[in-house]
Amino acid sequence: MIYIVSKLFTYIFLPPGIFIIVLFLAFLFSKRLKALFLLSAIFLYLVSITPVKDFLVKPLENVNIDNSTANVVVVLGGGTNARGVIELNAESFERLVFSLMLSRKYNIPLVFSGGGLKFNESKSARHDLNELCSLFNCNVKVYFDNRSLNTYQNAKFTNELFNRFNFSKNIFLVTSAYHMKRAEILFKHFGFSVYPRPVGFLYEGKYNFFDYLPKMKNLYESYKALHEYFGILSLKILHGL
Repeated sequence: MIYIVSKLFTYIFLPPGIFIIVLFLAFLFSKRLKALFLLSAIFLYLVSITPVKDFLVKPLENVNIDNSTANVVVVLGGGTNARGVIELNAESFERLVFSLMLSRKYNIPLVFSGGGLKFNESKSARHDLNELCSLFNCNVKVYFDNRSLNTYQNAKFTNELFNRFNFSKNIFLVTSAYHMKRAEILFKHFGFSVYPRPVGFLYEGKYNFFDYLPKMKNLYESYKALHEYFGILSLKILHGL
């Protein structure tokens, strides 16, 4: 019982729950903009619960994974803090570790694509790879694109790197599952044969009572999904892809 009360207290009085309550109270007591407050409260509640988050991420994570082999592993950066024993953030580090596993398994080169405005992801990836390879006694051939600031540039600058080294464009593409569809569209646009190898799936699919209470984790993951949908839409509008 204490556990349930503690959980309810957390979900109600910490964001986004407290913001939903404030918006709903504003709807009840305000004389103007009542509809706006109510719709905002409903929208914030919906994107903060697990079933709606799952509804948003499931189509993005529904990618075709087959048993094909590739000639190069390409992994996309996902952020860095550039400090600590591990410099990449958790999402980017998960991508890096899996790409290293693929590179070792198939004995093929690894290409890391990622720049950065504040910290350079490629520099952090090089640091973390050195730590991993030293610890686990592995040796892989790694190339770095350190200029990319978005997924379009990931594909564009990776294409330039491949042309410079005359690599086969038959690739394992490693990125987070929710991001794979947009990345696959862009890499195919630049002439790559893409075999998706997603990591970090967000879809859960099973629910209990607490999954219908608002959580910041769900809000953030819903944001990621909506960002991807807008990104895919922008590719259609701006690039005709």
